[in-house]
Amino acid sequence: MGQNCVHRYSLESPTEQNPGDILDFIGFASPQMRRGVQGWVGKDRTRHAGAGQGSGSGASQGSKGGSAKARFNGRFPELNLDFYTALTKRILSELYPKYCPGCKTLLDRDISTRETAVRCGDCNYQGSRTAYTPLHHLKIPLWTFSYVLMEALQRFPLGLSGLEIQRRLGVSKATATLLKRRLQLFLSEMLPAVKTLLRKDIEQAWGKEERLPEQGNLKDFVKDRPVVHTDCLALFSATQRANAGRSRYKHTGQTASIYLSDRVAEERGKYQVGTLCSTLAVKKGPVLLSSVPDQKQKTLQPLFDFLPPHTPLFADEGTPWFTRYNSNFRAVNHTARAKNRKRSVWAKNRWSRDGVSNNTAEGTQRIVKHSFIASYSYFAPENSTLYLNEFSALKALRVYGLRRISCETHATLGNLVTRLF
Repeated sequence: MGQNCVHRYSLESPTEQNPGDILDFIGFASPQMRRGVQGWVGKDRTRHAGAGQGSGSGASQGSKGGSAKARFNGRFPELNLDFYTALTKRILSELYPKYCPGCKTLLDRDISTRETAVRCGDCNYQGSRTAYTPLHHLKIPLWTFSYVLMEALQRFPLGLSGLEIQRRLGVSKATATLLKRRLQLFLSEMLPAVKTLLRKDIEQAWGKEERLPEQGNLKDFVKDRPVVHTDCLALFSATQRANAGRSRYKHTGQTASIYLSDRVAEERGKYQVGTLCSTLAVKKGPVLLSSVPDQKQKTLQPLFDFLPPHTPLFADEGTPWFTRYNSNFRAVNHTARAKNRKRSVWAKNRWSRDGVSNNTAEGTQRIVKHSFIASYSYFAPENSTLYLNEFSALKALRVYGLRRISCETHATLGNLVTRLF
């Protein structure tokens, strides 16, 4: 399927302005998105989301009377709820299509009284469009999911916390946290397709046998071609104060920043308090973040298995074992000493030498650290994978767009769907 993926139907926007494919809003390819279709609601002020006055199912009904859904929707009169509902339905139909078990055809007919239900156009078999998806057993209206997704895209690289969702939608803390987890699961499921797209881009630009020159400046050789930069980052460090004033003597390097001392860990019942993040970044391309316990070869090497065998890979000297497996691996020495010690202790080319650097990974990690601290302050290590996957997927949506990721997802699952139906 890939780039030749043909979508099943088109959908008109409730704003009565034909934007083409509604997925363009997620791919940042529509003028409406650039003008700001997204809106936000506060206690005393609201901003329009769409060209006309907010409509939405049940939004015209007041806060008194009617169903619980109508009363909930009535709290957002300036949001175009029909648009967000249609967007959620389109996303579910594209990424999680449901088929009739008898007719083997796509369930694509709506039921006006149940927004989560969908039926077959031939035999009227009914199914749930949210079953076994990240929206499984969603108890609030469908529009809230795409609203949160659009907010996350608009705020990127800043994160959208559960507290912010609670404040904007006026729901409980538990509901906001679960909606945040649904969004993170939805974005996490995109990453296999993102890795496939990155591998294809590298193969197209470099082929399978091209090698970097052994000597000379590589700046012009790698210009406008995808090169993977990698590095590691410690998030939410365990300072000496977190260790009850004790020095951290057992661990060295970055792992000393995420683990507590043994005695303090025994007292508090937890050992790891920070997160160690492995970064794979391509200039003007996708970013893949992974939570890792350490920087050993057996931990980091599997993270690069999806790349072609001799992908151009730039790093610092923290991963010297890469030279045995990748002839296109290059490293820059950040601790290089200056030849003229009177001028400075450090060499001028310790960050970039002969066109080799890992500045893309370093810059990405600066953005990650500052945005995570500003958005979340802290999250537990056991939840780190969800937050890092969310950041990676949102970046990929800005690079590739949802349509291309959707097509790649269908191409990956095509054989499975063929066998099942």
